[in-house]
Amino acid sequence: MNAQLLDQARAAYRAGDYSTAAQMFAAVKDPSEVRGEVDHLRGNALMKLGMWSDAAAAYSLALQDASYGKKGALLTNQGKAYAAAGDQEAAARCFTEATKDTTYATPYKAYLGLGGALLALGRVAEAGTAYRQAAIDGANPAPAGALAQLGACFVKLGRPGDAIESYRTALDFATPRDDTRSINAGMGEALCAANRYSDAVDAFTAATSDGIYQLTPEQQTSLTQAQDALDKASAQRAMAPTAAQGVPDKVDPLDPLGKSGAFMPDPSDTGFFTLTESEMIQQDKREMKVRRRHRHLGLKIFLVILLLLIIAAGGLGFAYTRGFGFPSQQDTLTSLFQAVTDDADTDAYLASGLSDDAKAILVSSIPADATPVIEAMDQSMTESTAQVTVQLSRGGTMTYEVSFVRSDNHIGWVVSNIAMDLGGDSTSTDDDTDAATLDDEDTLTSDDSNSSSTSDLLTSSTDDEATE
Repeated sequence: MNAQLLDQARAAYRAGDYSTAAQMFAAVKDPSEVRGEVDHLRGNALMKLGMWSDAAAAYSLALQDASYGKKGALLTNQGKAYAAAGDQEAAARCFTEATKDTTYATPYKAYLGLGGALLALGRVAEAGTAYRQAAIDGANPAPAGALAQLGACFVKLGRPGDAIESYRTALDFATPRDDTRSINAGMGEALCAANRYSDAVDAFTAATSDGIYQLTPEQQTSLTQAQDALDKASAQRAMAPTAAQGVPDKVDPLDPLGKSGAFMPDPSDTGFFTLTESEMIQQDKREMKVRRRHRHLGLKIFLVILLLLIIAAGGLGFAYTRGFGFPSQQDTLTSLFQAVTDDADTDAYLASGLSDDAKAILVSSIPADATPVIEAMDQSMTESTAQVTVQLSRGGTMTYEVSFVRSDNHIGWVVSNIAMDLGGDSTSTDDDTDAATLDDEDTLTSDDSNSSSTSDLLTSSTDDEATE
């Protein structure tokens, strides 16, 4: 194997020159030589180029290297390649084998791919089971996508009630990266199937209110059905006779509104007409005190305001302990990268405890004209660690691990350390090689996370359909 050429191929891959990288990886070794890492990276480069069949063949060669490991990641990538090429049967076999690898760190990716392949094959119940497994996987950072797909499966299976609960839970766990418009549209379809037409129209309105999301033909049909049903019900109510059209009741001339005694005392109450003026004044004062004691309007207003303040303080305190701040970690990171690009002062975005030399080294590691996106984050009240994908100006991507601490005002966040994560390009022995190389290529799945509530919800799907 040509080690020097391998280093050049890795550099081309990291720079986003996938065509050159694929050619170099192919020339690194003899065709008969088994090198799992080389064929893995070559397969990734071919996937970037849309050469699905060639990528699947490269992953097959990588799987022959038993010493390389990473069987689950390789099988998941191979399944994605087959699915993109239209061979859903082969894709389903690869994803199923990937779920059996007990050393695979992110099996939810295989379950997501398996759900998509099975759904394309018309095996809806099995697809729903796969999406359920993806949603309850403890390694899944965001389960909303899997829950939404599970809801779609329930709709196809004629179980709109279960579908509604799946979509509701998906909205509860949705992150800024999830498309809540699509989830609301799916919710509308499920509500229409459950004959809850008013709620369905509200869900479709929430999905399309900003003019970005376009309903699918099936969803548009459901919306039309819901609107027609509401229009029909409104017309029937308008034509129905009302009680007011019957025989009118006798009108009390002393109380034309029908609330006897509310505006004028009943004539039979002779005591009212025999009271002296001073007695009526004293009686009115006594009644006023009674009414004040019963109403306690000022006290009620005070208690409501106090309760609202307590709720607001509690919410802010909870958000603070969960790592929220202003500016947020993403805002600080974006501003830092922009300052590097503009050659502006970066001290406002860096921890004050860092020395000048440490700040200079940290800033020098940041590429110019790059766009950072936080993919996952472990956050606490005072410290946070994020996995960040950086889109380079030339089209490539890099992965960093960024540490944050609270700023001097204890409200926002500043960066305390940035380290390049080389595990995403398969150049190290990290088990989850496909995490940073193919996540952006996966057009078959969406992001999804673990929660005890999702596990409770999803027990409605049949366990005997689970893929082993």
